[in-house]
Amino acid sequence: MKVLGIDPGSRHFGYGIVCENTMKIEYAGTLNICSSERIEERLKYIYERLTEIIEKYSPNEMAIEKIFAGRKIPSSFVLGYARGIALLVAAQHGIPVYEYSSTEIKKALTGYGRAHKIQVKGMVKNLLNHNGKISYDCSDALAVAICHIHSKSLLKVLK
Repeated sequence: MKVLGIDPGSRHFGYGIVCENTMKIEYAGTLNICSSERIEERLKYIYERLTEIIEKYSPNEMAIEKIFAGRKIPSSFVLGYARGIALLVAAQHGIPVYEYSSTEIKKALTGYGRAHKIQVKGMVKNLLNHNGKISYDCSDALAVAICHIHSKSLLKVLK
């Protein structure tokens, strides 16, 4: 079973595929998109790259971070567009999608729902036995995938 984790963004879009059985990274990275591009061009780029990734690596499930509006409401709208593209691509490929809040993700990885990005990144690297460099956006995407894998395991135990 392969889980595609998504940390959506219109300028930095993190993604990572984790193999559930081995807890290893199959493929991960960040789409860094120039902010001077028009939003529709950025969304098209996300759509095309995400489609390529899914067609090449065939993940079984997608886990994506929920939107937190906070104080920057306009930014939340743009973030919603990027999420929408990810949801569309998943639907086009018949991939079930699971959503988690940032608090749920942080708590699943570190035990603390308000953990800092550096703590989450450290746990991602430890849990996946990864020594290479990864961006925070990529780390966040991998964290979503790990959160989903752990959540599924917990649900199996509780049944």
